Amino acid sequence: MESMHKVHRGWILFLFCCFIYPPMLKASSLISYILIYGIPAAYLLLNYKLISKITIKQLRMIGLALLLVVFSVLYPTAHGTGDFSYIKTSTYIFRKLLIFIFLSCIVVKEYKGDCTSETFMYYYACTHAVYVIGTLILVVFPSFRSLWFNIFREVISSEQFLQVYGYTLRIGWRGFSGFRLTLQCSISCIFLLYLYFVGGTKGRIKASRFIVPYILCLAGNMFYGRSGLVITIISSIAAFLIWNKADFRRVLIFVGIAIVGFIVLFQLRDVAFFSDWYYWVTTPIKNLFTTGSFNNYSFSATMDMIFMPELSTILFGDGYYTMGGHYYMGTDSGVMRNVLFWGLLGATISYGMTISAILETKHKNLLLCLLLLLCFAAFEFKGDVYYEFSSLFIGLSFFESIHNRFQGKQLADTKEINRRGNYGKCNNEYI
Repeated sequence: MESMHKVHRGWILFLFCCFIYPPMLKASSLISYILIYGIPAAYLLLNYKLISKITIKQLRMIGLALLLVVFSVLYPTAHGTGDFSYIKTSTYIFRKLLIFIFLSCIVVKEYKGDCTSETFMYYYACTHAVYVIGTLILVVFPSFRSLWFNIFREVISSEQFLQVYGYTLRIGWRGFSGFRLTLQCSISCIFLLYLYFVGGTKGRIKASRFIVPYILCLAGNMFYGRSGLVITIISSIAAFLIWNKADFRRVLIFVGIAIVGFIVLFQLRDVAFFSDWYYWVTTPIKNLFTTGSFNNYSFSATMDMIFMPELSTILFGDGYYTMGGHYYMGTDSGVMRNVLFWGLLGATISYGMTISAILETKHKNLLLCLLLLLCFAAFEFKGDVYYEFSSLFIGLSFFESIHNRFQGKQLADTKEINRRGNYGKCNNEYI
């Protein structure tokens, strides 16, 4: 069934872009934060009935997330390290969840309940497609980029990073855009593949709705970090083998995307502001054909950061997340950072909560769930990202609750209107 034709609310996509990746006013960060979190909070207070009932699973996951906030204060205190930098990470889940629940309410109310969580997935994926377009605009038009960053602050300064080999396109309207953005583009590609091939009862999208966002999110994988490119390729192959069901037309679409992509890449090799990025992004592919392996420096560097901590650290952590402005013990691996900070207990809670949230997607499709778990495992190995996954997928579970609550309210209102109508007729008869 094709019902995603209704996903044409430009203003909703605008809200997704503004609240998932909010521009920060250079003149006043305080005003920016008030707008970013104040508007969703006020909206949810006015529509509290839609979120007044939560499931036991949601309550459990929120409880675990709250426990992590407590631990982010308790562990540095117990160890006497004074490193409370993890509080920002542990509270991220609640800050992002506020925004996702707000956006869910917007979508459900706008569509009058005639939508599913697949609608949210589509908006989420399109948000990252728009972000990639923003990157292209900022790179191709440097004068506009200067004007933009005179008004809005770079959350992470891009000046020094963009001088690094291959980092030419790691820029967005929020400033430097790297590992997190390639992660989100990977999730978006998985969502789009699912919506195109499967899509549930109402969530299926046509090729015309799929091609452009998919290409842009795939490009985002190549712009912000090559790690996500491997995940997207694996996801696409799996989608073909399991979801495609011998639809030759879809095979042609993907072959066409690949051919056009290779042609565009080749044409960019000599363009001034693309050439450096071109050689960076194509080097692993050349290595594969010439040496038989990707020879990915980033992966090799991460492997060098994996080590066996002392038993006391494994059990109880060290209470350090950062030290001297860098991650503790100089490791980028998310698994290592979790174990080093709070040991097995905290790591078990954080990963248990995240995996539990992702597993909620298995009722939609088993392969979708497996691809998301693969994505989580790959990115968490390379960097600390569990909070990105947990906030998103707990948020998706709230979309389901809000949708059911809204439909229940509509049904109750309809029954009440009918009851009052019948009562009026009865009175008229007796009058």
